[in-house]
Amino acid sequence: MRLTSPARRAAGLLAVTTIGLSTAVLSVTGVASAAPLEPFDFTTDTDATYSQDELASLTVPDGYCSIDWLVYGASGGSSENSFGVDGGGFQTMTTVVAGDVFAFTVGEQGGDAEPGTPETYEQDGVTVLQPAVPGTPGAGGAPGGAAGTGNDADGLGGGGGGLTTVTKNGASFMSAFGGDGGSDAGKPANGGAGAGNEADVFPADPDADDTVAGSGPGAVTGIVIPCAVPAPPAPVDTQVTGAPQAKWVYGVKNGLDFQLTTSTVASDDLVKGVEYSLDGGTTWTAVTTVNQGDYQYEGTITGLTTGKTYSVTFRFATAKGHTAASSVLTGSPAVPGPAAVTAVAGASQIKVSWTAPENATGVAGYRAFAGPQGQQSSDGSVFCMPTTALGTSCVLGATPGVVYVVGVESLDADGNRIGVSDRVTTEAVPATAVAASLPKADGTLTSDDADGKVVAGEKVTISGKDFLPGSTVQLLVYSDPVSLGTVTVLSDGTFSATVTLPKDLANGVHHLVATGVDVNGNVRNLVVEVTVSGGTAVLAFTGFSPLPFVGAGVLALGVGGGLLVASRRRAQ
Repeated sequence: MRLTSPARRAAGLLAVTTIGLSTAVLSVTGVASAAPLEPFDFTTDTDATYSQDELASLTVPDGYCSIDWLVYGASGGSSENSFGVDGGGFQTMTTVVAGDVFAFTVGEQGGDAEPGTPETYEQDGVTVLQPAVPGTPGAGGAPGGAAGTGNDADGLGGGGGGLTTVTKNGASFMSAFGGDGGSDAGKPANGGAGAGNEADVFPADPDADDTVAGSGPGAVTGIVIPCAVPAPPAPVDTQVTGAPQAKWVYGVKNGLDFQLTTSTVASDDLVKGVEYSLDGGTTWTAVTTVNQGDYQYEGTITGLTTGKTYSVTFRFATAKGHTAASSVLTGSPAVPGPAAVTAVAGASQIKVSWTAPENATGVAGYRAFAGPQGQQSSDGSVFCMPTTALGTSCVLGATPGVVYVVGVESLDADGNRIGVSDRVTTEAVPATAVAASLPKADGTLTSDDADGKVVAGEKVTISGKDFLPGSTVQLLVYSDPVSLGTVTVLSDGTFSATVTLPKDLANGVHHLVATGVDVNGNVRNLVVEVTVSGGTAVLAFTGFSPLPFVGAGVLALGVGGGLLVASRRRAQ
């Protein structure tokens, strides 16, 4: 596994804005110039998304002057109960010249310890004898990783990770250290030492990042960047002879914003202005535009009727007359958004209400939306619509503890947004309250145990329905309420979650409870009775309904009360 690289690498090849030149071509102004060299990337890993992969060495081609490096050391191997330590790593930029040869040695991950087998084991209640086989510590990763030590009694250590090195023209240049092997907690430190003495070595660079960590085998990746050349002169974007290219129109209040770009260029036919037509070219009207300086013209057509769809085309007025017309674009002036929006945070929910816009022409429905405050993407966003097309309220499912920014959209008959309200901000969303005693049931939980029997301490998959989509349901066991975790409701109002019954659950009658809210924001409790006797819990058949395991549709449980069993899996 490779950890996410620093922000500078995240920009990828787009970060390279100054490029070199190669084969001559004809520019838009008619002056001979050169086609740009492209940056390219490489890696020692097997990864076809790179320009070059599985490299053992790299020779810098002509026209390239720097490399943005990302180098990882190998991680240590695992002991029986502990992962090895991540290797070192860094990102740095170095200058290069054509013909420089870089060779790569990639550190191997330290070997995992292998526990031994005992002299006896139990099978069907019978003690079986077998030859005891001692365990072995993990081997050291090459080059330089030390092997683990120890034995089955004192713990077996993982092997240390190998050193990843880069040489330049045969001389040492850079290296990323290997991580130490894992050692079991409470046992002697038997993990092998990683190569490189926990120190990364690379040339000084004020923008270097030495916080990168390697998990798994080592690796060397990089972006090879062309030499900088003077930027070409800015084009004269006021000289055109061809029709404008209409890029887009966008509805605003009583009008349409638009953007045009030029097509062909001529030095003797200056642009004098922009005109538009709403009747297929019969009538033309001048409109004020702003020349953005990069072959783009932007402006606003005003005086249009809300709710009406317009077909618009454009042309340039030039020193010699007019150009041909652009292609036709269609658009409608924006409808004012809903007003007086309120958003009240409740238990795992947000109740949103609003009033219709002053001019509701063309409005066929509404949709409320909310996203976590400060969120820069759509991650975590939730939506709801009223129960009637022109209703003015709905309930959003929300995550407890999160502050949301809420708004409401006006929709046309095709479901397209034609207006949007001002945003409002909620208080932090509270969690659903946990009753001190068994709450009244609004329905029955279902289980995947078709025979109705479970064993205390084992996993049980329970499912429920008719909850508010996107809300959080708390899972508990009564008599005394003990948390079994939480689960997020799916878009159809259902959930399915696997919980582990407490091993020390007292004999007698208990109840599994799912507490959340329904689509109206009201508290909803689903209950199933569990009888524990002699270590065996029997689900009551009253209201019992088996449900197949939902598989990929099941959302992850939040850990509660230490009763959920989570498996830790480490990507290699």
